[in-house]
Amino acid sequence: MNQERIKKLESVSRELVSHYILEELDDSELNFWLITVTSVKISSDLSYLDIFVSSLLNSEWLTKTLAKHNREIQWRFNRALSIRKLPKIRFRYDESWAIWQEVCDAMKNI
Repeated sequence: MNQERIKKLESVSRELVSHYILEELDDSELNFWLITVTSVKISSDLSYLDIFVSSLLNSEWLTKTLAKHNREIQWRFNRALSIRKLPKIRFRYDESWAIWQEVCDAMKNI
């Protein structure tokens, strides 16, 4: 698949997953205050869709909580797209965002 189509698929994937996290997940379980989908990467053979996420609170539990809902997210993702090979969704915590948070926290203490 060419790079232009992969970029478009990444963009659509980001929108779909972001919408599902925002609108569909149970709020009582999501005590992260703000969840951000920072980036999306699809493997060149379309086997995997890595979704990088971050949150302001309880970031250590974020990927585990989203992984619990992965079956539902994957099902909705598969229904929304009509491509031959559908990638498996994997959630990854975005470490670069954690570094930025540490810098901001350090600035508050100055």
